[in-house]
Amino acid sequence: MREDFRQFLVNKAEEEQKLGKIIVLSGISGSGKNFIADRFVEQYNCIMINKYVTRPFRENEIYRKREGKDVGIKAVRGEYNDGEKSVTDQANLAEMRKQAFLKLRLPFAYINYDNYYGFSADEINSYVEHGRDVVIIVNDIGVIRDLKSIYGGSCIVCYVYRVNPNNKDIFMQIAGQRHDTTESAEARQRQAVKDFNTYSNNTALYDYTILNTEFGMEATSKMLDNIISRDISSIQTEKRKKQNNPKLYAYIGSPGSGKDEALEIIRVQGMLHSIIVPKCTTRQRRKDDGEEMICPGDPKFDIDSCDIQYTNYGTIYGINSDEIRKRLNDGISSSIVVSNEEALRELEKRFPGELVRIFIQGLSKQEYILQQQGHLEEPYVASRIKEYEQADDFYQRNLTTINHVIINTGDSKDLRMQIDNIVNSYESDNIYSIEELRRYLDTAKQYISKFSEGISQEDVEK
Repeated sequence: MREDFRQFLVNKAEEEQKLGKIIVLSGISGSGKNFIADRFVEQYNCIMINKYVTRPFRENEIYRKREGKDVGIKAVRGEYNDGEKSVTDQANLAEMRKQAFLKLRLPFAYINYDNYYGFSADEINSYVEHGRDVVIIVNDIGVIRDLKSIYGGSCIVCYVYRVNPNNKDIFMQIAGQRHDTTESAEARQRQAVKDFNTYSNNTALYDYTILNTEFGMEATSKMLDNIISRDISSIQTEKRKKQNNPKLYAYIGSPGSGKDEALEIIRVQGMLHSIIVPKCTTRQRRKDDGEEMICPGDPKFDIDSCDIQYTNYGTIYGINSDEIRKRLNDGISSSIVVSNEEALRELEKRFPGELVRIFIQGLSKQEYILQQQGHLEEPYVASRIKEYEQADDFYQRNLTTINHVIINTGDSKDLRMQIDNIVNSYESDNIYSIEELRRYLDTAKQYISKFSEGISQEDVEK
């Protein structure tokens, strides 16, 4: 079935008839997957692919179905609500549904909370081959991998993110809006923390991350416009072109998102993966600055030699693109923190085949405001909120040009896992000989020493 449909996709690509997209939505409980799915259905005439389930329908699902609304699920044995059944009857009904489910022989199926879920490939194919876009909500990473493996560039996988699952107060607040019981909400929160590890371990698998962090309907619609309008042939090709060649990883992010922590992880990660690009800056050295900053008074300070310059909050920063090009030519990947849009455009002009944009999402504006209750009128807090809004606006406008999103929950191990997953997805499987490894490391050390020499511990502690 897989090879047959893959050949079908190839044949269709040669015809004028347009294939439909398969938009997969994934995310932890309460992230807004159903809300986003409804927008795709209502605004873009997408078809919701309902999943067969063996669990009882929830009260709100039964209510919506009786109103004639699509709830995204199908029963394998009629509509069911076990609320008034005895424990024994519920167990018997559950077993009957599982046996009925297995008889369906669904190719895309998984188990969650001891219940079975699955999709019909025939239903998906019947829409896609006639040019209709479909939406599928699924969290199971095995099913997501199967969908991408079979449908290739026609399959767009989106991670929907709303709140840090470790932030229990906000999670419970959102659960309260859905009228969950306290016990149910706490169980969901515990499971959400576990489910988030799926994203951490498979960050590079997702094509887009929809940051559903209180943007508002207009902003959300713009993000969905960007996704639905993408030519399916261009979605996967950019990542494939960049594989197996040295990269320039550009880390972008909202204030306090964890960009400095990312640099520290990159240092620990080691020279085999990438080394940090130094930036010249007109401000004085700070205690937390490392060798990535070249400040006035440092031996290597020469901002006039930097061909890419930009200003952030009154401070000038400079990047020497010739230095980056030399590294890439020597097979050395590099990492840089740069959140300035103009500077990113200049890097794209110079390194169109090597630049990988990685957005780091830390605390959202909503979470920050909740943390700062009682201090919202203070100038620093007000200015910080404006920075969050600017970062949100940047992300919204550049959704389709950002290659990956890292969700920083405050766990350094988790942050490292996501960075590793992204970097490894671009690296080749080349095996170095001892001599090749020695030559590579010697070259990397030479580049590091060029910008780190002359910065003493005394300079850093000033």
